Amino acid sequence: MRQFITLLITLLIFNSSLFALSDKELAISINLAGKQRMLTQKMTKEAFLIHSNINKQENIERLKKSSKLFDKTLKGLMLGDKSLKLVAIKDKDIQKQLKKVKKLWKPFYKEIENIISNKATDNSYKILEKNNIPILKEMNVAVGMYASQNKGDNKLKLANDINLAGKQRMLTQKMGKDLLFIKNNIKSKTYISDFKKSQKLFTKTIKGLLNGDKELNLKGTKITQIVKQLKVVDKLWINLQPTLEKSLHGKDTKEAIDELDNILVEMNRAVILYTKSVNREKQRLKFSSIINSFMNRNNQLKRLVNLSGKQRMLTQRMTKLSLLVSSNINKKENIKRLLKFSSLYNQTLNAFKNGDKELNCIPLKSKSIDEQIKVIEKKWEPFYKNIKNIANQKDKDGKSLKFIIDNNEKLLKVSNELVKRYEKSNQSQNYLDRVRLRVVNVAGRQRMLTQKMTKEKLLLSKGNMEYKEKLQKTIKLFNDSLNTLINGDSNQTIVKPTNRKIKNQLEKVLSIWTRLKPLYLKEKLSSKEMKTIIKDNPILLSEMNKMVKMSEVEIEY
Repeated sequence: MRQFITLLITLLIFNSSLFALSDKELAISINLAGKQRMLTQKMTKEAFLIHSNINKQENIERLKKSSKLFDKTLKGLMLGDKSLKLVAIKDKDIQKQLKKVKKLWKPFYKEIENIISNKATDNSYKILEKNNIPILKEMNVAVGMYASQNKGDNKLKLANDINLAGKQRMLTQKMGKDLLFIKNNIKSKTYISDFKKSQKLFTKTIKGLLNGDKELNLKGTKITQIVKQLKVVDKLWINLQPTLEKSLHGKDTKEAIDELDNILVEMNRAVILYTKSVNREKQRLKFSSIINSFMNRNNQLKRLVNLSGKQRMLTQRMTKLSLLVSSNINKKENIKRLLKFSSLYNQTLNAFKNGDKELNCIPLKSKSIDEQIKVIEKKWEPFYKNIKNIANQKDKDGKSLKFIIDNNEKLLKVSNELVKRYEKSNQSQNYLDRVRLRVVNVAGRQRMLTQKMTKEKLLLSKGNMEYKEKLQKTIKLFNDSLNTLINGDSNQTIVKPTNRKIKNQLEKVLSIWTRLKPLYLKEKLSSKEMKTIIKDNPILLSEMNKMVKMSEVEIEY
């Protein structure tokens, strides 16, 4: 019977989709697997503190707690543990690696229990000294394997959200344009139909951005700021419906257009929030605002999707403004707007080819995109010429307005195709997810290093000179990694944090480390200095652990 249960558990682990890790579950696993590395060193340190008769009873309690946690976490990684929020991973290679750790852990744990129960021999300490690094190394391999799981189904289609949120801006202008066509009896039947389609799509999309929509491939955002902003848009949109209904019959057209413009402003704010955020699985996390004026390729792609999406809106806004100018509605003001937005479209189109610091736009080298930009340029040239005619009040015979009316949808279509091509060029949407997982990994390793340094310092103080070089390497690794977490390092896929809480927490760690580092580096310590290390090392560990937790759960990094 026991063999059958064991077999059943094994089959569940390796074959059940119930054990597939979500992005958040994976982050928790990396965090706790990383914490295991630290615990190997913490336990060894605590054992040698006991051996040295330093705060013996206190360290016995600590060792008992640390060893129980390691054992519990190891089992949780392999089989799952609700209290630790661990879900067993079905990856066979990781399970095999965890079994390697377990094989090393079993005799190690036995000697720890001997130390706790005061049954230890000198050999017990020798076993810990000899085997703590092998366990650490094997555990570190497991952490790396967990981190490598961030691929495949964990990739998120971020560009789609930016695309559709951006498309809403265009729809506000397209609807305004349609209302003016209807007001001026220009193919009224056609544009009433067109307006209703846009109206329906806007409603569907705003609901999808908030709550998800399978057809639109939207999962719905949980990011507080974006939800709040989308609700502002949704409320304005709902309140506008009676006015839109009147405007379809040629009434309150100006009021409807003004309100659509208000919705445009609020929708644009939502798009900006999207482009400054990163969606992890189920869009629980913000895009990190970690980029400077020249972003890396992945973040720049989000920027390009945003800008190219905005171009679609501008095709409709320019058309609407042309009609307003030709209808002598707020003529002076709308001429200024028409010149401004046509200039912006032109500037952005050039930016796609040549880059633009003001727009924070770096061109993407792609044959497909270059070809589409040329297609747009061909249609844009005469369109822009006619826009200028209207703005400069040279369209006396109405030919320029007719050209805009006849060709704005064509310009919209080719502009929309550019958005699609930018999306299609996205080869690594999960960059920021990988960054977050990498931070959890490296910050988690720091916890271990705090304990490794203290252990090595204790061993060195006992005359084990072979630890001198090891301690130097550990100190350097902790110091370099802390600097990397604070300042970022693109070579290590680690970005500089912008979250104030995380930055403050890293500053706390740095402050403690600045005080302790000279003591770790000093060859011969006084009794008082050694006590300082022993007293403050747990504080360093505690503050580093807070940093790891923040990097895992904070919405913005």
